[in-house]
Amino acid sequence: MKRAVIIAICMLVAGAAWSQSDANFQTWMKSIGATCGSLKKNLDAKNREAAAADARKLHSTFEDVHAFFQKKNSEDAMKFAMGAGDGFDKIAAQAWGGKFDEASATFKATTANCGGCHSAHREKATDGSFKIKY
Repeated sequence: MKRAVIIAICMLVAGAAWSQSDANFQTWMKSIGATCGSLKKNLDAKNREAAAADARKLHSTFEDVHAFFQKKNSEDAMKFAMGAGDGFDKIAAQAWGGKFDEASATFKATTANCGGCHSAHREKATDGSFKIKY
């Protein structure tokens, strides 16, 4: 009886951790969209400090996304996340250096990387929401 109770508690804790992880992922994806919009505006406005800050924030978020997919053993999603993180890191350096044309080109290439991951790992539910495919 004790063993069954312990196993049930462990399963509940693991399930809660798993769903929290998915909730974190959804929060990251929403913040990425908003921060990408801000980054694009700041690149267009040639606002060096704000663009670099946005790009650094995106780089950090993609480190979290990479770790999320690493726990799920999703190699291609990890590569997409690493590619996006590296791209945003490059954008931060380019923007800080005042190379806005280069940063805008890198932004375009980096966000295309995001689209590749969405195609492979995002599924539209009947209610219009999206869920993660592993």
